[in-house]
Amino acid sequence: MFMARHQRRPGRDIRAEPPASRKTARQSTLERRYGFYRDEAIRAALEGSHDKASKHSGTALRISRELSAAARDPVTHRPQLAAALSAHAPYIGKWQAIAMLTESAGLYAGLAAADPGLYEVPRIDVLTRVALASEAAGATRDAIDLLREVAGMYVKAPATGTEERDLGLARARFHLGGCLLKTGMDADGLAETDAGLELAADVLDRLALPGAAAGWLAAAPRYLQLAAPEWAAAAIRSMTMHAGAARCQQAATSARAALVISGGLAGLGGELLSEAHEAVVVKVQSLDLPVL
Repeated sequence: MFMARHQRRPGRDIRAEPPASRKTARQSTLERRYGFYRDEAIRAALEGSHDKASKHSGTALRISRELSAAARDPVTHRPQLAAALSAHAPYIGKWQAIAMLTESAGLYAGLAAADPGLYEVPRIDVLTRVALASEAAGATRDAIDLLREVAGMYVKAPATGTEERDLGLARARFHLGGCLLKTGMDADGLAETDAGLELAADVLDRLALPGAAAGWLAAAPRYLQLAAPEWAAAAIRSMTMHAGAARCQQAATSARAALVISGGLAGLGGELLSEAHEAVVVKVQSLDLPVL
């Protein structure tokens, strides 16, 4: 297809074309390659293939930097670069990740200043990743403080899509709950986790997605797909803690979420995701919860 568009026509020498037209064609090719590797990285991450996701994400980041450097107007490629930096950060060293996320946050800050409705939520999403990177580096208390600040920012954020904003808040609460649990604050950690699960369930209802249907997650928005692994983990954690305290009704509510989300992930394909869903089913059965 590419060659067909650029075959010679009588009286035309493509070598004599102005540089701008050749540059545009090159950028178009780079953008297609960027989209391909971005999507492959997301698919691999959801399937649990860390090495493959890291490789594809790194390629997408390299292409996004090349696009930004080659563009006559680099501003047009800032959203791509900001997203690529944030996506690749989990696959590199802890302190390198924080530096990369800081760069991404700076780009998003400039974008959000011009269009807060479109870019404020992605900017806050990066701050959630900063908190996770800090926690991974051993600064759990700092992560807790930042996640609490982030939660307040989501509530006030303008957004063109409230579902994406609210699911971002739910993810922040999942991670805040996990950090609190690590510091021994079990009651607060479980409360944050459950608040996140309730908010995420509300988002699922608003999107009117058929959570019980096979393959439903494949048709969901990308932001929901990306949240699914953390959502499932939070639901399993909540289910286990409530069941251990003999709170069967609360445990059953969390178990339903764990089954729906892990089932959606299994529907994306891959042996690891199918095995993970089967493990959730077995866990629910072992707790004898009124779900299945």
